[in-house]
Amino acid sequence: MRLAGRIAGTVAIPLLFSAFGCESTPEAPLHPAWADVAPIFRGQCVGCHGWTASDRPPNAAGVHPPNTGGSVRLDFFDATAAVCGDAALALDQNVVLAGATGVSREVAADVVARAGAQFPAMPPQPTPALEDWQLQTILRWTTDPVKGPPPTGNRPPTIAVTQLPAVVGSRLAFTAIADDPDGDSVLGVVEANGVAFLMNRPGAFDVSFDTSTWTAGQIEPHAILCDGWTSADVDLGPIVVQH
Repeated sequence: MRLAGRIAGTVAIPLLFSAFGCESTPEAPLHPAWADVAPIFRGQCVGCHGWTASDRPPNAAGVHPPNTGGSVRLDFFDATAAVCGDAALALDQNVVLAGATGVSREVAADVVARAGAQFPAMPPQPTPALEDWQLQTILRWTTDPVKGPPPTGNRPPTIAVTQLPAVVGSRLAFTAIADDPDGDSVLGVVEANGVAFLMNRPGAFDVSFDTSTWTAGQIEPHAILCDGWTSADVDLGPIVVQH
């Protein structure tokens, strides 16, 4: 029994090391689609090429410098009305998405070091370079930038609301949190009495409507959300307007 205990103890250590120290490296798909490259863009690119891609905050001199995202969003392949319904209204018309003509060529040029350069333009230094499987996945996709089917088991985006009143007078106000259970980006719109509140990203929003001129009675506000694969229509009412 004493010898068996020593053998078991000796074997356990290398087995644990093997279990945690020898993870296999992912392989790049031969024909990647958007479902394959979107998680790479989400982890490496959307800090600049997400919903802030067209933001240009002024500097100390009040000048708006070139935006860091170049008005290119890589968190959506497309977000047409056919895909997203009214949630497409939340997309800034000054940005282009990953599926737009020419974007894949720009991506392919930026992720490989150009002649005379030590590093590729993207991801910018000092961000760690793409792993080889990530680089190959992106490059293969850029040769045929298809959207393809959604990931297996893809779930629709969600919305949670707090402080939603049952009765309002001159203003309807509440907090809405748009999210996606799969980590995808989200576009959304809250519609009430023909008026829309736009949400161009996931996260919390202070939704507010001026109801002072609305006809008294019951309204049926709802939210339409899109993750780039499908849209979801969520009822938020009913709410009664009283003056």
